[in-house]
Amino acid sequence: MASLKVENLSVGYKSKKGLVNAVHNISFSIKQGRSLGFVGESGCGKTTIGMTLMGLLPENGSILQGDIFFNGNNLAEFNDKKWRSFRGKEISMIFQAAMNAMNPVIRVDEQIAEILETHHPQMSQTDVYDQVKKMFRLVEIPEDRLRDYPHQYSGGMKQRAIIAMALACTPKLIIADEPTTALDVIVQDQILKEIKQIQKETNISLIFISHDIAVVADVCEDICVMYGGQIVEKGTREEVFKSPKHPYTKTLLDSFLSLDSKGDIKIPEIREAPDLITITERCNFAGSCNCKCNKCNNQTPGWVNFSSTHKALCFEDALNKDKND
Repeated sequence: MASLKVENLSVGYKSKKGLVNAVHNISFSIKQGRSLGFVGESGCGKTTIGMTLMGLLPENGSILQGDIFFNGNNLAEFNDKKWRSFRGKEISMIFQAAMNAMNPVIRVDEQIAEILETHHPQMSQTDVYDQVKKMFRLVEIPEDRLRDYPHQYSGGMKQRAIIAMALACTPKLIIADEPTTALDVIVQDQILKEIKQIQKETNISLIFISHDIAVVADVCEDICVMYGGQIVEKGTREEVFKSPKHPYTKTLLDSFLSLDSKGDIKIPEIREAPDLITITERCNFAGSCNCKCNKCNNQTPGWVNFSSTHKALCFEDALNKDKND
């Protein structure tokens, strides 16, 4: 049974130039205890999905169509009051800017305690602080640092505190938006191991948002590749990374350099950015695709299935051309 099911979701932002279709007609689901990764370049709509699932779109943003079903609730129909009682308790988020996600003038333990007091007003102060201490142990922050202010924490400790804050009310779904971007590789590895261990211990569902292919491959069991506000390929980790089908997924993977890369390396280029204001009957990636067919410039592609879990938003003619090349 799916813990979260998103159907035909479109999200737009009002701008001076018109409505920006940041997310266009996407569908996906995640089962309880599973981890789903969203990967793609900056501006493809990954963070918009996370903010939509948290009810945190800015004033100029809105859901244009679609449904978001989560354990019997349609989040797309929530008002502000409903979101306040739901956000943090059922679904929580690890924000990408840990340096800015905490109040600098309030002690760290008080900020975590406030979440518990808001969603569980029946808890005693003793129970609240027992839970705060439990969260600190879970993310391996020494208990003697409970009463520190955020500026007294290192970047890695701030990120751990944000994770503790997100887990405080034992939510059923965590959304992690670039949670290790500002950290060095050693601390990043430690944080990722902690996230995976916590997920294993608590059986929470995890949505992990990143532009870093290696990180997503390490953390997530299922993958959605995004381009131009659309999901263009989805499947298991092995299917997407070992047998990519969509031309954009292949371009994205080819742009990732490893320590094994040798000789003259040519990084593939994206020649034409998609127009997110004008929705046209064409493939978003047509301007940069090396294997496009006649349909790509004047028809909207549909899903091509490769297995029960693996599919790509493309034309079979283009996929076959790419295979032959």
